[in-house]
Amino acid sequence: MSEDELNEQQKKDAVADFLRRCIEYADETIAKKTQSADDPEGLEKWVAYRDYTDYALKEVEAGDLNHWFTQN
Repeated sequence: MSEDELNEQQKKDAVADFLRRCIEYADETIAKKTQSADDPEGLEKWVAYRDYTDYALKEVEAGDLNHWFTQN
């Protein structure tokens, strides 16, 4: 493996960090939409997105998706 290639743990860490940022952004958006109360359908979509993303993060952290990060 060259210095430029990421190892499996670095890949997992990068994906987990990205998913955490997505959840944080979704939480901020949900708070704004809840406060404005003018887009209940959009709010439902953001909640579903946040929940799905949180589930994916938990799978990455638990190692359930380790096969995604193996070198080919």
